[in-house]
Amino acid sequence: MPNEMISRIPPGSQDLLAGDVTRRRRVQAEWFRLAEERGYQEVIPPTFEYEEVFTLGAGPDLARQLVRFVDRDGCLVALRADFTSSIARVAATKLAAAPLPLRLCYAGKVYRQGRAGGIDRREVFQLGAELIGDESADADIELLRLMIDTLHALEILDFQVNLGEIQYIRPLLLSLEPSLAEAAREAIDRKDRATLRLLGSRPEVPGAVARALEELPELIGRGEVLERAAALALCDDATGAIDRLARIDESLTVTEREHIVYDLGEIRGLDYYTGIRFEVFIDGVGGSVGSGGRYDELLSLYGLDRPAVGFALETDALAELLVGEGP
Repeated sequence: MPNEMISRIPPGSQDLLAGDVTRRRRVQAEWFRLAEERGYQEVIPPTFEYEEVFTLGAGPDLARQLVRFVDRDGCLVALRADFTSSIARVAATKLAAAPLPLRLCYAGKVYRQGRAGGIDRREVFQLGAELIGDESADADIELLRLMIDTLHALEILDFQVNLGEIQYIRPLLLSLEPSLAEAAREAIDRKDRATLRLLGSRPEVPGAVARALEELPELIGRGEVLERAAALALCDDATGAIDRLARIDESLTVTEREHIVYDLGEIRGLDYYTGIRFEVFIDGVGGSVGSGGRYDELLSLYGLDRPAVGFALETDALAELLVGEGP
């Protein structure tokens, strides 16, 4: 009888056999074909890095999920929990003098303690891209189009991209005193219109802010919702955010636009993203299968000030949707 610890695998890990492997290889092959056609170069960062690479770039939420260990030199290192942090480090160091913009792509595993993609997994296959050194809306459009085309290439057609803009919602919270802002943030995350109405009724909250707070959970829809959002914008930054989304909407094809739902009340990632922010949902799959956005302040944490936008998709979830690729 084999030892029990040999005959089974740790929770959150997986053995991939036959069709499982074939499907993942097909996803990766289609991904790299598309990415390389559009000028993206593959990067393979280390499987483990000094933990500061991840705690610096991704913040406390990711820090709690790191798989850490001490190496033989006594340094605290962590398994790769996030590709973007590693690529930001590479871009700010080894590629600091490279011509801009940088177009980088990747596919591989990330390792985390806790939940990932709605399933308790410690290792997850991801693919993604980062466009570094271009702050324009055209760069945002390029990344969104690459992501949409990747799903189409895999014959995944029933999906939705929830797209928001952090610069629309941030001025709203900054207009409130800290305790009110935190309460509003929690209510916005829950899309709790009643609580937002109550907060807006406080005498110290200006009328324009109160109206915007109450309407925020309802600012979800196709391109027409942008006009309503613009009427509630509190400042030039918020107006600029809506103008940017309108520019994106105008630039997408009819087919691409069918997948986009604008959600101006999306607040997750407020402390990380600096512009557009999106999540990807596929019909019949529980939870998000990917996310991305603009993070113009990230590279400065690694010593080089560069705007950037990127996304990641869960390869495992995409692979399970493929047909005709074995059992």
